[in-house]
Amino acid sequence: MATSFHEGQIPQRPPGQSTCIHHNGRQLDFFCKSCELPACIKCISSTHAGHLLCELSEFASEKKQDIRSFVDKTENVHLVEIDEYINSVDNSLKENVSCFEKLSGQLKTQTAKLKGDLDLLVAQTLSVYQQMEEDNAKLLHTYKQDLEMYSDQLKQKVEECKELLQCGSDIQIYDKHFDENSSVSLPVTPTLAIASFTRNSDPQRYLEQALGDMETLYECQSHGRPGGDLTVRSHGEDGPSAHRGTDVTEEEMCNRGYNLLPQTKILEKWRSPCLISSICPTTDGRAWTCSIYSNTLTLLDRKGKVVEKLKHDTKISDISLSPTTNTLWACGKCNILELESGRLQTRFSTNAEPLSICITASEHVIIGMDNKISKFTTSGELVQTTVETEGRFGTCPWRMYECPVTHNIAVVNRWSDVVIMDNDLQKLFVYTGDIPDVYTPTTGDRSFYPDDVVYDSMGNLVIGDRYKNRFLLISGRGQFISIIHTDDHWSDALGIDIKGVLWSVFGHGNIKLLQYNDMYKDSKCVLS
Repeated sequence: MATSFHEGQIPQRPPGQSTCIHHNGRQLDFFCKSCELPACIKCISSTHAGHLLCELSEFASEKKQDIRSFVDKTENVHLVEIDEYINSVDNSLKENVSCFEKLSGQLKTQTAKLKGDLDLLVAQTLSVYQQMEEDNAKLLHTYKQDLEMYSDQLKQKVEECKELLQCGSDIQIYDKHFDENSSVSLPVTPTLAIASFTRNSDPQRYLEQALGDMETLYECQSHGRPGGDLTVRSHGEDGPSAHRGTDVTEEEMCNRGYNLLPQTKILEKWRSPCLISSICPTTDGRAWTCSIYSNTLTLLDRKGKVVEKLKHDTKISDISLSPTTNTLWACGKCNILELESGRLQTRFSTNAEPLSICITASEHVIIGMDNKISKFTTSGELVQTTVETEGRFGTCPWRMYECPVTHNIAVVNRWSDVVIMDNDLQKLFVYTGDIPDVYTPTTGDRSFYPDDVVYDSMGNLVIGDRYKNRFLLISGRGQFISIIHTDDHWSDALGIDIKGVLWSVFGHGNIKLLQYNDMYKDSKCVLS
């Protein structure tokens, strides 16, 4: 008879036990193929009645072969493979040390060369200063001698005149009168050499360019076998850089001269003379603007004064400034245009009407069209096309901007979300407006309606949240950092200049120049 057990308790046979747990003392001589469990002679008519059974020795014989196969395969394949991986890792460790020793040596060599070049430049400039100083000194010494000689001559004439007044005849006084009219003139003041020196208020960018380009390649490995499925390349402002898609911490901001101001400063504010739906600050402190309702491009200065107007035969939907050539590009009515010699020249055409345009540092033209984004060469050759996942209101690549640090592309899917893509138009992540509850109470409206986006020089995103009238500062990986400005009007357009100043447009025409960090300490606050 089988042994009883309490409800909910299932007897377990300890490994190695050869007797049945249901029938005490009975040897386990059989194997139940139905239950895949060993059984004794009494189990055949009770616990395993009607099941398919065989002798346990027969089953064990089959399993021995499986175990032998496992041992052979493990010893001859897997362990050999693991040894190869270990050797490969050892080699990689050596190559890793060698690689970074070489890179460090190259960096130190370049640094030493730059220091030497800078010392030489300083020495040459100081030599010029010294020569100018000596030349000026010679001129001044000569001028002083001429003045002293002139003074002596004047003193002699004064003495002669005094003597003439005491004992001179009328004819002598007459002669002296004409003699005075031909007196020696005052020496001419010499023209001195002039020199000046203006300190570079932002040398960091030029130092980075002079130092050279750096490229980093990260290989993300999964647990288990070596090798991964994600490769990340990073590029700097004018070439490769060391950071891509990594959050900039407060400490890193501080170390690189980037601190958020306690309160964003308004440097300028004025009412625009024209409607604005897109704005591109230039390198000379001005900004090109356009409106989707107009066929006119307008160049404005920092005070809102119209510097130049350009008219086209069709409406302009968006503009972008090339980070390499600083030339202005525009799109509208299936045409891609470039500003050349004061006129908008058609470079190529698209099959669908373009909504947005972005000129990249690699001189590619990225065009956002309804339900797709395409990359072209500047001559119009199609390089790549991608179809984006629809957002809350469909796919509408309304505005695009390239990161100067990573060369990722931020795409505003209008009033829905912000899609971050790499330079090959592969989606990295989507930012949907998530911010801490302290900024948006649970009872409040949490809807996110982005309408424009720019990257700053640190690789952080500034996003215009239209219906909340505010700008959000987001890290390069999509993590919320701060709300840097809230306004009385809805946000419309964003631009950022080389000094990190935001050219912001509210309600189509209210312009504010905003400074939200202390990276450029020469910026002066005009309005608080």
